[in-house]
Amino acid sequence: MKTMTQRKEKNALLHVISAHDEEHPVALKRITPKGSIRLVFWGLRIYIVVMVVLVLIGFSRGIH
Repeated sequence: MKTMTQRKEKNALLHVISAHDEEHPVALKRITPKGSIRLVFWGLRIYIVVMVVLVLIGFSRGIH
């Protein structure tokens, strides 16, 4: 026996599948990262910048 939540989830999924049209895609909501997620994203940005700088330094010195 399915619970009410399972039925609602299945109905919502069927609605999205049936409403899917390549000409009119389903609108997605954008969330705002908060707390530790925001901190992790900033850490990744800083890491990428540091790695790009190191690669540029490596290429500028060439192979010896």
